[in-house]
Amino acid sequence: MAAAAQIEPVDSELRTKLKAARFAPELELLLACSQPTSDREPDLGAILESPLNWDSVLRLANHHRLLPSLHAAVCTRDGVPASIRSAIGARFHNHQRRVLRFTAELARIWLHFEQHKIPILAHKGAALGQFLYGDPAMRQFGDLDFLVQAADVPRARSALQELGYAQKIQLTPRQEKEYLRSGYEHVFGLNSERNLVEVQWQIVPRFYSINFDMEAMFARSVDLALDGLRLRTLRKEDLMLVLCVHAAKHEWSQLGMLRDIAALAGFDLDWGWIEREARRLGVARILLLSLSLADSLFSSRFSVLIRLPVESFRVQGLAAAIQDKIAAGMDVETESLRYFRNMTQLRERWLDRARLAWRLATTPSVGEWQSSQIPDSLFPLYHGVRAVRLLKRLMIRSSSPVE
Repeated sequence: MAAAAQIEPVDSELRTKLKAARFAPELELLLACSQPTSDREPDLGAILESPLNWDSVLRLANHHRLLPSLHAAVCTRDGVPASIRSAIGARFHNHQRRVLRFTAELARIWLHFEQHKIPILAHKGAALGQFLYGDPAMRQFGDLDFLVQAADVPRARSALQELGYAQKIQLTPRQEKEYLRSGYEHVFGLNSERNLVEVQWQIVPRFYSINFDMEAMFARSVDLALDGLRLRTLRKEDLMLVLCVHAAKHEWSQLGMLRDIAALAGFDLDWGWIEREARRLGVARILLLSLSLADSLFSSRFSVLIRLPVESFRVQGLAAAIQDKIAAGMDVETESLRYFRNMTQLRERWLDRARLAWRLATTPSVGEWQSSQIPDSLFPLYHGVRAVRLLKRLMIRSSSPVE
């Protein structure tokens, strides 16, 4: 890490190794559909001529949030059975209607926050679909995300309650104070939809030990036009790091996340700034791994990667393991010890690994608060509850039979 990182062309040997792990035809179809239009025809034609389980295709498209790509690639192809084209078209039109409803709700919330003079950024969701693809419907998403600064969380909550929203979890004043320090989001529901809006004041919880400078990100934010509305959203260089960290948090389990990264990497980006900020945050390995996967799986055509010589062999092994998990359809268990061990492996600095482990072991979470009702005056006792719950997990894991 002492040597200065160079931005160089992608290593062809690395790309070949990453592509060696092939997927089932149904997943290969989705990947082919998500390539740039000029590149996808040879692979797409060959895959469509092979036997396909279309029920599996539709299930995987929804799981990986690649339905828009599937629809765009096959909806007019004569080689696809009419019944299949009809089924894909029906699902996509339902998706379009949902996006229209989400976009209208986004506008309602945005204008209400403007009236209250609460600074917010539109994050992911419809805003990211517009930013990356020029059409919100070309990206699948399940909720509306907004970034606020921690000091504005109480006002943001009140503003949403005025619009009829209810916070998903109720915290005591002491818990709320601790959650603003250690957590990163509040979830709000409206009517029958309990997870419609997420208000985030950090990108990931504090225990991950990735300290994005939210105030600076707000200062660097840019305008975005969406259906006649002028929004503010993350600058594209900040967005690249945020998308990579978000994908790593979910262990790159949805290919749609990598598709977004590949699309953003095709923009004119200040890679030097991205490299320096990734080093400051301690996420250079996460960035390199995300870009390697995006380039391998989505033929993104971006010709630069941040090359850290001491990281290359680690990235190759991690990338191959991630592709194996994708191929196996493995679920991400964010409460498992395996998950937290993997998260430490993604960090290049020992100090960040140590902080992650320490904060994980000592920071009470909503789980502890909900499992034991302790008065705010005795709040420190939650540290003991945290230790007991972690010990139980260890005991369960050690007593489980080895497969």
